[in-house]
Amino acid sequence: MGGRRVLAAVAAAGVLTGVLTGCSSGGSSKGAGGAAAGSAAAPAASGPATTGAATGTAGASASAPAAADTPGAASAPASAPAPAAAEAPHADLEAALLDDKVVGQVLPDAKAMTGWEEEKRKVDTADHQVTCAGAAAASCAGKPLSGSVRFSSGDVVVRFLVDTLPSRDAAAQRLKENYASYSAGPFKKVDTPALGSESQAFQGPLAEGEGVGIVVRSGTVVASVTSEGGPVDVPATRRFAVMLVNRIEQAQAGKTPDAGLGAA
Repeated sequence: MGGRRVLAAVAAAGVLTGVLTGCSSGGSSKGAGGAAAGSAAAPAASGPATTGAATGTAGASASAPAAADTPGAASAPASAPAPAAAEAPHADLEAALLDDKVVGQVLPDAKAMTGWEEEKRKVDTADHQVTCAGAAAASCAGKPLSGSVRFSSGDVVVRFLVDTLPSRDAAAQRLKENYASYSAGPFKKVDTPALGSESQAFQGPLAEGEGVGIVVRSGTVVASVTSEGGPVDVPATRRFAVMLVNRIEQAQAGKTPDAGLGAA
């Protein structure tokens, strides 16, 4: 019996790590624990799906007060600027982001992440069958998409992942289906003010060591942000997530995403 419990715990860790580290679109190039590609709603051996907006898991924290973060120690080393505090976005917009160029703009860029080095960026279809680049980009038009980008500064790694769905109901349902996969394992929920339409933060072992993952639904988009490789810092991770949700909301409102760290 003891052996079966150990195996079950190890399998559960793999499930949540796969989602929180962005699966095949944004896996770590440094650690062997980087995320593996997922399939649609059901969890696989390497983790639940991030395909078609399956990345985030929503907790019940959407009802939590949307208060500003209390500044904490920066998770990045001294060479990288500490994220500034920001107010939590809260819109629940219906606009669907099914344009690969827009999804690429939603992902933070070098301007938004000053002091961080971009290591990997990708936009593909939700099933990860087509990378939206060059001639293949035409095959991405009007389809649910998945985009990811990874930044590093010293030993600290931050990953951003967005998955799009055609409606809020579809996104909420996918989030609910995937949340059922996180009931077991070494990860624990962390209380943080709500983000977007609904969100939940987790702490546990990720590819580069103990880290924090925040998963969120913003209207029709399911997104996640993870930070790892340095001291565990929930407020700093949440500020990255605030920036990402702000960029999602800008795109949903028909604006060019340009929110950076500290944007309200």
